[in-house]
Amino acid sequence: MYESPKITIDEKLTIQIYLCFILEQLGELTEDQLSDIVTEIDAVSGLEFFEALSVSVEKELIGVKEEKNVKRLSLLPQGLTMSKEFFHRIPLSIREKTIEYGQYVLKMADLERSIICRIERNGVGEPCYLRVRFLNEINGDELMNLKIYAPDYEQAKLMRERFYEKPSDIVTKIMKMFIKDSYL
Repeated sequence: MYESPKITIDEKLTIQIYLCFILEQLGELTEDQLSDIVTEIDAVSGLEFFEALSVSVEKELIGVKEEKNVKRLSLLPQGLTMSKEFFHRIPLSIREKTIEYGQYVLKMADLERSIICRIERNGVGEPCYLRVRFLNEINGDELMNLKIYAPDYEQAKLMRERFYEKPSDIVTKIMKMFIKDSYL
């Protein structure tokens, strides 16, 4: 769905500007959402992302609030200034793909009341795992946690999309395999 840009960002200050730019454009995000956006389009390596995020928090460019073991990131005034002044250091192709995918991630956040899907990957071209957590929409308790093998990243993305289509149907089908129909 999203083609990787030919350019990656590897300069530390530019990565910090990039993170500020994302938060300026999309608003408050969880740490997982920001990580998903950055790693999905391969603009920044995972290690460099976490290092830049840590430095950005230390420099008070990005604020962190923790609610129910979820880190929520927001842009602080100094980070907003940095984003507005230096966003041109980020290639246009990366900016466009980041915003496009970021909007998709925010749309998927609404579905995450009942299901959370994360792709765990080791490297480009390597097998992946899709981690799927089914949640009770009423109280947020975890109903089921699956780790599913995928031969490659593209297959993992397709599997993730299938889970998001009708999560309640999937839970019902899995539960029917183990519990008598009268309980469902």
